[in-house]
Parts: sequence; structure tokens; C-alpha cells
Amino acid sequence: MSEETQFWGVAVDRYDQGGRRTNELLKSRRSAGSEPSQVYPVFSSRERADRFVRAQWQTLSQELIEQTVAHIRQIRRDEIPADHYVALDLNHPVPWAKLLAGD
Repeated sequence: MSEETQFWGVAVDRYDQGGRRTNELLKSRRSAGSEPSQVYPVFSSRERADRFVRAQWQTLSQELIEQTVAHIRQIRRDEIPADHYVALDLNHPVPWAKLLAGD
């Protein structure tokens, strides 16, 4: 089993190509430029992740916000590929491996 990190992420329900329901970490898309096109928002605490969810989805129903908050969880080390980018507490994106090296 994979070791969990000290980082938190927001998981969202999706469907894979076979139509099975999955629970994947949220990825944000960024516009082109020198920044990576997809970044996983990760957080140093569950509380920071909770604030992020509540701030991002102010226009959604309270029920949907609560469902999303319920999906905040610790991230397993192997859940994000080492060369994919993450933005810890919404800071500048860095490779997941670099963040873990400083863990």
C-alpha cells in the first residue's frame, strides 16, 4: 500500500473509459505560456483545502460545496506522477518529486 503524504488534495468523482466511477485528484488547467498546462492544487493542511473549495465554488449550492469538501483527503505519494506539477497552497507550480524531496 502506498504511503500517504503530509499533503492534502481535493478528489472529484469521474468516470473512466469503461464507465466505472473513479475518485481522482482535482487538476486545474492553466493558460499557455511558461507554466505547465495542468497543475494539481495540493495543500499543507485539510483546513487550507477546505478554504480553497469554499472560495472557488461560491456560486454553487451549499449541498455541492459540502459534497466536495467531504472529498478532501490525504494524497498517496504514488498518486501523482513524479514529473507532474503541483501548486502547494496555490503557490508557483513545482514538480511533485521536488515537493516530496523537501517533505
